[in-house]
Amino acid sequence: MRNKPVQSHRSWLSLSWLNLLRSITIALCFLSVPVSALAQDTIFTDGFELTAPQTDAEAARFLTQASFGPNPAQIADLRAQSYASWFAAQRAAPITLQRPTVELEIAALAQANPQPGPAYRRVRLDKWWDTAINGPDQLRQRMAFALSQIMVISDVSGTLFGIAPMVAEYHDILARNALGNFRVLLEEVSRSPMMGIYLSHYRNPKTDWTIVNGVTTPSALQPDENYAREIMQLFTVGLIERNRDFSPILSGGLTVPTYDQNIITSTAKVLTGLSSQCTGNANIGGIVLNRNCGCSGIACQFSTTSFFAVPPVFSAGPNLMGAVIHPDGYAPMLCFPRYADTGRSATSQDGYAILPAPFNSKTLIAGVPVGPSPAACHSGTPAADQQGCINYCDDQIDTLLDALFLHPNTPPMVARQLIQRFTTSNPSPAYIERVARVFERDSQGQRGNLAATIEAVLLDEQARGTPDANFGKLREPILKLTALWRAFGADQGSSGTYLVNTPETALLQRPLGAPSVFNFYQPDYIPAGEFTTLGLYAPELQILSEATSVSAADFLYTRVFAGYNTANPNSTSFTTPPAAHLPPAFIDALPVEANLLIDVLNTRLMYGAMSAGMRSRLISLLTGPMAGADARRKALSTIHLILISPEFSAQR
Repeated sequence: MRNKPVQSHRSWLSLSWLNLLRSITIALCFLSVPVSALAQDTIFTDGFELTAPQTDAEAARFLTQASFGPNPAQIADLRAQSYASWFAAQRAAPITLQRPTVELEIAALAQANPQPGPAYRRVRLDKWWDTAINGPDQLRQRMAFALSQIMVISDVSGTLFGIAPMVAEYHDILARNALGNFRVLLEEVSRSPMMGIYLSHYRNPKTDWTIVNGVTTPSALQPDENYAREIMQLFTVGLIERNRDFSPILSGGLTVPTYDQNIITSTAKVLTGLSSQCTGNANIGGIVLNRNCGCSGIACQFSTTSFFAVPPVFSAGPNLMGAVIHPDGYAPMLCFPRYADTGRSATSQDGYAILPAPFNSKTLIAGVPVGPSPAACHSGTPAADQQGCINYCDDQIDTLLDALFLHPNTPPMVARQLIQRFTTSNPSPAYIERVARVFERDSQGQRGNLAATIEAVLLDEQARGTPDANFGKLREPILKLTALWRAFGADQGSSGTYLVNTPETALLQRPLGAPSVFNFYQPDYIPAGEFTTLGLYAPELQILSEATSVSAADFLYTRVFAGYNTANPNSTSFTTPPAAHLPPAFIDALPVEANLLIDVLNTRLMYGAMSAGMRSRLISLLTGPMAGADARRKALSTIHLILISPEFSAQR
């Protein structure tokens, strides 16, 4: 195992503090935060094992990593049981799905007042916030959020921008499989029309052929290679061969590529022929969506019309784009053999696919196959041959996904990215290897068990032990907001929604709204300066700058003070705002004594990890009487100061 050598007396966490301090000096000039020294890796015994958190602070720290933020009730619940029983309860909790609610709500809105599809993106976002804040399946939902930053689709632009139910269904694919098997997840993602549209393998046809005067000529059209690259580079094997601990495998002192252009081209050919199902008419919340397939069953997979037919969206009124999508639009894509590449040159005049022989018979007489010989997979394929054509196409996809799933690079790639999303940006090689081993083989001998893998991430000795100087990560902007709302039981606004529809304006982050397939930030991002010198990663710092730290601080101020009127210096009245807000009952129940207030906020927001220097400084700021409106205002101001402090920003 290889650990990074100690090169400086300054930790990566200290560096993140310094960057934050530089960028929000105006807001935090009165806070004095000590800079910790770099320590050697903490050494744990082979018998390291945890059964349950011993303190509220330990429970809150665990829930900060494993959920969208701790709250008093869930801290008490975790303290009353073991980690094992908590994980079991999370696996058993009903899955909170978003698409069924989102599409019905949009259907009702669209019938009352038809608008273009993008107008309803707010419905999806509001459901996402509600799931993150109130969903009982916190681990599953937190895992789905992490996976959405690995297997990325985005509604930033293009077709997905206008059809919220499709994006909500993609979230549900991740949620359903978040604690399931990675191989199943990989297939559902690959067959998702949302992923197909985003990364171009939706209705991706093979190269066709024409025969003129006996000469076979390929068309200029070549299979799109976008998804072929990304499923390898980002979702599974990565760019170079690696050991189980993520260290690179070297040959002659050089790294070894996992694939080349020839493999990309071959993979792209496998990912051809996928398009939407055609199941007929549908009714979504009273909206009838007509879909005239002109076929039924597997015969539809041999229809050229069905391959190119776009599932209908609700359309009523002038200039209305997509609002409600036909279920075929988000159901798993099926293979249309006419457009799938079989690896053989076609020999017919219209360029359809030819399967190798024999394709569906193993019966031998005198060593000679009996049954169909090479079958032509086209719109006129006989019914007896159709299933064989479909099987061949599906088998090619299965073979590809099996190869990526079983590749030795996939366990450390998945392990490292999950560790970075949940616990620390710079896991030790030993930490990655321990998690990768669980991915390779859980206690039942199963490969790809994501429930066991995330349990290994969260219960590892490096995650649960006393953090060393290199342990931790910059808290994601969205997770700051969810932590605030969950800690204080935020209510929806008078509008009946959370009304946070464009968080990316201030935070540069929005659920399922990354700017590219490479997410909001890349796992290998190293900021310039001392981070580069130390070779330490800090992915979230890629979206942090002087401008965004100030805009994020202002954004969090509006969230903390939503509904509270501070115009009158003698009172802090409250009127229910349209957006989500902190209930006055929660705020007014906080202690009025300065030291007790800080201790409660320390436990609720920082799992008891506030430094003595920060605690002392905050207490000294709370001078004068702490009663009535003044107490309410000071409590809210202190909450905001904690949220924008370097210590809160650095999740340890």
